[in-house]
Amino acid sequence: MDATNDGLRAIRAVISCPAQWRLLLALADGPQSLSTLWYQLPRHDRWHGPRALIGLWRHHLIVFHVKQRTWALSTKGAGLRPVLAAILTCTQPCTQPTGGPTK
Repeated sequence: MDATNDGLRAIRAVISCPAQWRLLLALADGPQSLSTLWYQLPRHDRWHGPRALIGLWRHHLIVFHVKQRTWALSTKGAGLRPVLAAILTCTQPCTQPTGGPTK
């Protein structure tokens, strides 16, 4: 867990907007095309999408594969998979009911 916290601190120093977080979390599942990434962003974040992609690319967290025309995590970005997986497990709704107070 300590490595995950260190990774989270490192990634927070690089990420500057919510659109970048959303793009990284989307790319944690695998390479995706620009249109797929575009539609995964909420409407209010789509305006920031190109700037977010360029920012992640400039920090060497993502790469563009020309032949496949897809964006993917780079080797540096792939090192953040444990952090991204931890974030995804925290943000997904629980499917099992929690043990609430008993009467």
